[in-house]
Amino acid sequence: MKALKYTEPGKLELWEVEEPEVKKGEVLIEVKACGICGSDVHGFRGLTGRRIPPMTMGHEFSGRIVKIPDEGSGFQVGEDVIVQPIHFCGVCKNCKRGLTNMCLDKQFFGVLEKNGAMQERIAVPEKLLYRLPEGCSYETGALAEPYAVAYGSIQKAGTLEGKNLLIIGAGTIGLCILQIAMLQNAGKILVSDLSDKRLRIAKALGADGIVNPKKTDYMKEISKLTNGDMIDISIEAVGVEASANQSIKVLTPGGKSVWVGMSQKEMQINMQDIVCQARSVVGSFNYTHEEFGQAVQLLGSGRLCPDKLISRVVSLKEASGAFGDLTGLPGNSRSPLRLNRCAGRNVIWLIRSKRVAGWRRMSTEKM
Repeated sequence: MKALKYTEPGKLELWEVEEPEVKKGEVLIEVKACGICGSDVHGFRGLTGRRIPPMTMGHEFSGRIVKIPDEGSGFQVGEDVIVQPIHFCGVCKNCKRGLTNMCLDKQFFGVLEKNGAMQERIAVPEKLLYRLPEGCSYETGALAEPYAVAYGSIQKAGTLEGKNLLIIGAGTIGLCILQIAMLQNAGKILVSDLSDKRLRIAKALGADGIVNPKKTDYMKEISKLTNGDMIDISIEAVGVEASANQSIKVLTPGGKSVWVGMSQKEMQINMQDIVCQARSVVGSFNYTHEEFGQAVQLLGSGRLCPDKLISRVVSLKEASGAFGDLTGLPGNSRSPLRLNRCAGRNVIWLIRSKRVAGWRRMSTEKM
């Protein structure tokens, strides 16, 4: 079978590899759709150390079951499924608390040396499967993962009813957060970003107000859009110093900021903005297995707009070129890596081969 291998920074190769062995408790899945996460793009550029070559990336995927070795499985060959990509042990102290995303022995498909779904078939533990909801395409199924990231952040934010919410970052995660937040009967929902194109998409999806910090006095504009009430809850989906500080400063006394983005490892924060105003900051890392399932249910409800996040489909054979487009480099380039010239775009790339594989670009990192 074919697999897209990351072999060195800036280089992907289509390899012929052995079909994976299916162990006890696993099923074999024919991959139908798989997203290119922002972390995959950064991994392709060799910036994070979270992709160790040679390996196969891809952690946002759906497909069809083609082999089940164990009798008594809860699934059947031919069923369409979505895979929750965090393989958790289920027995450590964190798993027993329901924090499967914090499993002490977890493995993440498509990260470090764990091969992911940018290949024709993959073996995964049955316990990680959710059935693809009726009426959902494989592409929609692949979007369950970023929607789960968004859902997890809103769970940590608490009730949004009647509260003013600011979403910082209108990339894929920010737009997923926006769509889920709109189901919570919040007060004003505002979105900020440096890209007017992304902000236009956020507005079209239903944001009550949009703010570009490059073009306005940020605090004054937030005050204007909230009639002076400011923000009860902010969700930061960028992960850099400037936006992290903004997420705190806009809050009312006692307000809460949930941090999802983590592009910058270290930054300076004015502690008085937190302590003297009794504000709180909460980190949100991915999602629990239960939260992933709840995101799948939301997708199946038809109340979200996943199709608005998809703009291009390319073949598996063209995948390395798609990565090159996302990084501003020619496919399989050995030239020095530079900043992504597509960074201002909000696009989704879906790559398919024989109705097998699809990849989507996300603009915020989760890993």
